[in-house]
Amino acid sequence: MTRSKLLLPALAVLALVAGGTSAALLAQSSAPQRSLTLYGGESLQGEAVTVSKDVANFQEVPASDGFDGTANDYAYSLRAVGRWEVCMDAGFQTDCQIVEGDVPSLGERGGSISSARYLGPSAVAAATAPVAPPTGKTAAGSSAPAAPPWQPMYRVDLFGNDYREIAYSGPGNGWQTCKASCDADRKCKAWTYVEPGRTPYGECFLKSPIPQASTSECCISGVKGAESSRGRQGSAAISIGLGRVGNTAKRAAEDEVDKAVDRKVRGTLGRILGN
Repeated sequence: MTRSKLLLPALAVLALVAGGTSAALLAQSSAPQRSLTLYGGESLQGEAVTVSKDVANFQEVPASDGFDGTANDYAYSLRAVGRWEVCMDAGFQTDCQIVEGDVPSLGERGGSISSARYLGPSAVAAATAPVAPPTGKTAAGSSAPAAPPWQPMYRVDLFGNDYREIAYSGPGNGWQTCKASCDADRKCKAWTYVEPGRTPYGECFLKSPIPQASTSECCISGVKGAESSRGRQGSAAISIGLGRVGNTAKRAAEDEVDKAVDRKVRGTLGRILGN
């Protein structure tokens, strides 16, 4: 057997290995990123301790600057890639808080975080991420910009007027699930999703009629027919998400007044002509 014949199978094996490596790297790069970095001081200062999976007890995570050599009760600030729930006791219990992005100060929770778990990609980041242009062309030949996805009112509670409560019994449910339940119910006019904390996996409240909105850290809310909040939070989300609904109600009320006046005029004319 010649040397060239020996070389060809070797190159084939190398190509397969390289192809497998490229595929693995591609799969790794396309996987959603998640991490939670705890800092021993405020303003993201101090030694960083990073985890990428759920931690039921931070006493199992070493931290050289921790008072007992662990990351338990260690963090005074943090950085969250994705949405995480951090709790003051082990086992995801007691005074839990949803965090995402940079949190320069944990305030009263500083030095008290004992467990954390990943909830999913950042809702705000997904709402503000640039939208890839579509492949189709307009009549003029230019790319037509795709509309950004509809977004609910983040950090907003629609309190009261509940006619159905859904307590989720497992992970994988979010505001999208709650919205879908409302959309499928003709009676439902609005909904509020309460993030995990009071219950392990969150709750959904379907509402009719639409209650008054207020800002709240626990909740994500939406109204049928409301404009997208475009990733806004709190009062900014309310002014966008409920502005159109308010204008619609105002126009409806004005229409009713106009109809009443018209009926009165017609009745008066009828009596005059009848005489």
